[in-house]
Amino acid sequence: MSTHNANSSAAARPISRRRFLRAAGVTATLASFGTPAVLNPRGLAYAADPKRGGTLRILQIEPAVGFNPVMEGGNWPETQRMVYSGLTDYGPTSELVPGIARSWAVSESADSFSFQLAPGVKFQDGHELTSEDVKFTYEMILDSSVGSPFASYIPNLKAVETPEKYSVTIKFNGPNVLFMPALSALGIVPKHLWAGSDAKKSAYLAKPVGAGPFILKEWQRSDHLTFVANPNYFRKPRPFLDQVIFKVVPDAATGIEAFKNGELDAVFSQGVPGGLPYGQVRQIVQSKPPNMTVSQFNQAFSQLLWMNCAKPPFDNIKVRRALAHAINKDLIIKTLLQGFGQAQQSIIGDLPGLKWAHDSSVQGYEYNPAKANQLLDEAGFPRKGGTRFAITILATEGFRVKLSEALKAMLVPVGIESSIKSYTWATYIARIREDRDTAGAIWTIFNSRQVDPSLAVINLSGRGISAGGENWAQWNHPKATELIESARTTANQAKRKPLYEQVQRIVQEEVPVIPLYNAVGVDLWYRHVEGLQSLESSK
Repeated sequence: MSTHNANSSAAARPISRRRFLRAAGVTATLASFGTPAVLNPRGLAYAADPKRGGTLRILQIEPAVGFNPVMEGGNWPETQRMVYSGLTDYGPTSELVPGIARSWAVSESADSFSFQLAPGVKFQDGHELTSEDVKFTYEMILDSSVGSPFASYIPNLKAVETPEKYSVTIKFNGPNVLFMPALSALGIVPKHLWAGSDAKKSAYLAKPVGAGPFILKEWQRSDHLTFVANPNYFRKPRPFLDQVIFKVVPDAATGIEAFKNGELDAVFSQGVPGGLPYGQVRQIVQSKPPNMTVSQFNQAFSQLLWMNCAKPPFDNIKVRRALAHAINKDLIIKTLLQGFGQAQQSIIGDLPGLKWAHDSSVQGYEYNPAKANQLLDEAGFPRKGGTRFAITILATEGFRVKLSEALKAMLVPVGIESSIKSYTWATYIARIREDRDTAGAIWTIFNSRQVDPSLAVINLSGRGISAGGENWAQWNHPKATELIESARTTANQAKRKPLYEQVQRIVQEEVPVIPLYNAVGVDLWYRHVEGLQSLESSK
């Protein structure tokens, strides 16, 4: 059994941007290690000694829709992690570090996970956080009435045992190598407030109570969220900042201008889920402004193009392959990303944390409109007046609209007519995940949770086909599902590797999803903000 011990009241360390699991996204926790970012009240020069107080203003493109980490599919984990704390957290290089658990032990077979909680951790209403709250949180994931997007991650949950007030053991029916990297940092919700309520209608979706470093003070849904420091936060010292404001600016380009004008203090690439306005970012990077910090870093993010494989026309494999041949990834990277990215070939990319499972022999479909036209002819979709059929491209506001416009233009030469429909993030996710209203549609989503290869392919498991599940493509391939589930429940990395290689070859052949690119992370902040550190993904 492997164990991890650490003092949860360790000396203050620099704050890090966090990457927590998300369908669209991403996390930044501003105060997890005791010393968060601080504002230098003297202006643009570095402060010799950090000063307490001040407000940090951060760009957020999409407004949050609710605060329950178990149900976080529709809102941003960077705001969730302000309020909630998990058993573990992520360190500067994505390593797991103590959260409310001061130590843990994992069985050699990876089917049992035991945690010792730090005593005296309080929720923001004064109630103590105990093992019963941990048990309630993880059991909520499998409650079908909740519809948690994480249910497919722990289908083999056997029991959550609470032998003592500060001890909890999570057991599975067989190995679950996904649990620690994917769900051990999930925010713990208070049982005394959520038990017996309708999770989808609870008042605490809008008035969250957690054990995190900040308290939600004000929420104007389409304008801003204001968080104030939690004076009773279990890590000491308390956050240096008095307030953190997430300012909602729906248009990313406008948000960057607001940052350049000094109306915002920081822009994090994870807070712009569709993608940064890379033209503006390129100008900032090239100008090297002396009053700004520009941080570029590797990140295990994949931009993927999805389609509903259960409905025409994408139930036809030749149509899916034709679509792959019609897309010019290099042009997207050159024009839209301004070079801040690289083409991804396989569903498990050659990315930090995934390199050991990546199969370099799996290559994506080359850009070849002639081949795409040939496949569409063979699929039985002749041109009629120049058009073979029409589809819808689903998008959210901002960068995804631009990406959708590029895809639309690339489909014209192969006879596919398309229209773009733009939604708010909450509606976008509901249509894809809950309504399954995606017949004849394609859409893009960042897979931003790839701290383990299981997270790169879990969305293709047949377990996630039902409404609310994570198999957005509605692709039901028994062999692929068998391999994905087997790899997820195999503890030995050497045995997992060939399973993932087989999955990559099947996905390459069947094309239920088209990997587009991996974007380079770019974080921007003014130098009067101190202690911030971009988090590089695991090497």
